[in-house]
Amino acid sequence: MKNKIEKAIFITEEHDFKKNCDRIYFGNEFCQNLIPSLDTLKRFYDFAFKRKKQFTFVTPYVTDFGLKIVEDALSFLNQQGHAEIVFNDWGVFKLMKDNFSNLSPVLGRLLTKQRRDPRMRKIFFEKQGFTETIDSEGERTVLIPRPTPQTLYQHFQTSLINIPLFQKFLVAQGIMRLEIDNLAWEMDIRVKKPLKVTLYIPYGYVATSRKCGKLNLTNRSCAKKCQGYFFKIKDKISCFDFYSIGNTVFYKTEHPSYAYLKKIGVTRTVYQPRLPF
Repeated sequence: MKNKIEKAIFITEEHDFKKNCDRIYFGNEFCQNLIPSLDTLKRFYDFAFKRKKQFTFVTPYVTDFGLKIVEDALSFLNQQGHAEIVFNDWGVFKLMKDNFSNLSPVLGRLLTKQRRDPRMRKIFFEKQGFTETIDSEGERTVLIPRPTPQTLYQHFQTSLINIPLFQKFLVAQGIMRLEIDNLAWEMDIRVKKPLKVTLYIPYGYVATSRKCGKLNLTNRSCAKKCQGYFFKIKDKISCFDFYSIGNTVFYKTEHPSYAYLKKIGVTRTVYQPRLPF
């Protein structure tokens, strides 16, 4: 079907798989300590191959240590003939470009620079009440917020990917697909062919860091506590639930309509049945 939106599913276990998907995503975007081992990658690649599904391997931002692990994975996939690689580190892209010609690079959502904090939704769309304070001497101060400028909202709707020069650069480098999150407000996406757009649902990320913190603070090295635990945070400002897991904070959105996906030029969705850790 000409206007069909491709359906991908991001799996971390075999039982995450859904038969109605067109493609399987596997890997990790946020932590080099969670890059799958080569044996695990081979197992999931074989899993997709046996079910006649296209395969996309997702990689995080890395240090030299992580780059070596990624290199082994890319070498294996390059030998298979073809696979997509989502890169979230330009060093990974250079490694692909210089050494692995059978792989198709995809610009990851950590590099598309969306303005994504869901708490901004309340500022954009809800009437802001005044704030009153009284100091120790009884002096009363009233702060009345100004209306949110329309230009600020427009700024948060768009991102780096709308810049024609950046799109031209991607195409010149052989990068024909880029990935974005579903934000908490309507986006203004203007990506021209031959570039294609992938949208992740339902989990978007707010921020990520090399520092893990929280559950890992008492360990000298990574203990992979994120594999068993996460924090769910009720946010009164945004009315969104936040999920702090490992080194990254996520939020969850509703599934957008087909009409909206077509409007912003999405040609593929990636469904994550669980938090992507």
